[in-house]
Amino acid sequence: MKNNNCQDCQEKSVEGRAYIDSETGILCVDLTSTECPEGKDVLVPYVCTTCGETTWKTKSTTEEKE
Repeated sequence: MKNNNCQDCQEKSVEGRAYIDSETGILCVDLTSTECPEGKDVLVPYVCTTCGETTWKTKSTTEEKE
């Protein structure tokens, strides 16, 4: 949910890891773990720690090794 009054989204966004909760089936984001599988492009959530705005970006672990 976008908060148009937040000025911190660019500076205070934290990379997270998305996963499906096994008990509820809900998509969740863990801000303490950013492990990505090797050799894959991964859709990564970046969450503003002020307002909670989430931006999804592609992170490529294949490009880092080349």
